[in-house]
This record gives sequence, C-alpha cells and structure tokens, in this order.
Amino acid sequence: MFIDYTKIIIKSGDGGNGAMTFRREKYVAAGGPDGGDGGNGGNIYFQVDKDKNTLIDFRYNRKFKAKNGENGSGSHCNGKYGEDLYIKVPIGTVIKDVETGKVVADLSEPNQTELILKGGRGGRGNSHFKTPTRQAPQFSEDGEKGEEKEIILELKLLADVGLLGFPNVGKSTFLKAVTDAKPKIANYHFTTLEPNLGVVKTKNEDGFVIADIPGIIEGASEGVGLRNSIFKTCRKNKIIITFFRRIRTRRKKSSRRLLCYK
Repeated sequence: MFIDYTKIIIKSGDGGNGAMTFRREKYVAAGGPDGGDGGNGGNIYFQVDKDKNTLIDFRYNRKFKAKNGENGSGSHCNGKYGEDLYIKVPIGTVIKDVETGKVVADLSEPNQTELILKGGRGGRGNSHFKTPTRQAPQFSEDGEKGEEKEIILELKLLADVGLLGFPNVGKSTFLKAVTDAKPKIANYHFTTLEPNLGVVKTKNEDGFVIADIPGIIEGASEGVGLRNSIFKTCRKNKIIITFFRRIRTRRKKSSRRLLCYK
C-alpha cells in the first residue's frame, strides 16, 4: 500500500522541576540551599531514512512524544535530560503545520535531519535564588512544558522522469518496457491509481528513476479524477514525458505521441 499523506500529533518533552533542598550533614545544623536543576525535555527531530519509501508507518501510530526531563535533587544534582525522539521518514517528505498551513521543513536531501519541536527547559533549583539577604530560599522553579503540534506529512516522489498523460495511453506499458517494474496494465481508465516507480539502467551502470503518474483528465485542476496524486508527484520531477492520443476519424485508428519537457 502506498501512503503519501497523513496527519500526526507530536509533543516534545517537559522540562524537569528544580529541587528545593538544603544541605544536611553532621555538625551542620543549617546548611545552605543545594537544590539541583531539572533536566531539559527531549527534542523532536525528523530524519530522512533511505530505506523508507512510504508513510505507511504513520497510518496507525499517530501520536509521538519525546521523553521528559528528570527532576533535580539535593547536593546540587541536576536531573537527567529527556531523550530526544528521531522520527524517520522517506526522502521527499514535506512537513506542514495544520493550524497555519505553513511548511515547517522539506526533507529532500539524503540523511537530512531537522529539529521540529524543542523540549521544555528544566527548572532551576533553589540554590540559584540565594542572595546576601535571602540565605535560605524556600522555593524552586518548575520546568517548562514541551510544545505540542499537529502536523501534516506529505510525500513528494523524487523521480527524475515523470510519465504524464491521459488514462490508458500506454504510460504503464512504457514503464514496464524500459524498467524492471511490473505495473498493472489493463484496457480501462484509471488502471494506475497510485504512482509506480521504476529504475532505468544505462550502459555505464548509472541509472535514473521513472514515475508512472495516474492518468490526468479534463478538469483535474478543479479536483476531478486523481488530481492530488498527480500534482504531488509532478512537483519533484526533473523531466516530464507527456503522452498524447491522437484520433484519426477517417481511418478510425489511433496513434500515440510523446513530448518531453524539462
């Protein structure tokens, strides 16, 4: 199953609370404040994974939360920082904020890593609030809460060449002929419902990726047909090969033409 669009909720970790403690030792009746600081909450990063090619991992798991920072303790012991959360996505994933609609990150480079949410800062212990006139502060600082956000993950296929045209004009047949891909081929419209990818191997042992894009029909710009799947795939193609079908009314025969656009 090919999944190229999903919504998830992410939350960075909360910061730990600072400690409100005092030094207590034998022969020391009233030691000074020694409360440690709370640890910072974990950040949330998105990272490109070369082994992934779909967003299907997010179909059922839609909530992700980083670890909270630990609270501080006595003897100036600071709390442990919350563990950062790395969410792996396929190359070509675009992250958008649901509330504003703005693009947060565009993960289009191999091994690219982007910080999306920063964890809450840990609170300071009471040792930070000691002054010449306030020798024994009876308070500490609470940690900051982590951020929470609902985001859209949208996958744009990074194919070098895209095959664009009307339904049932031979795009899948062409892909099967020049690559090892095995797309579904049949004599009816919209046989291809999801983009198919194939790799063309050259004599120099180089290669490039071809994407078989679902058929486009009149009115696609208004949402008719499979508009979303078509235009999302086209955005990242370096070259578009367009398939046309020309009908000759006299002989009642059809022929196909190919146009190539950079």
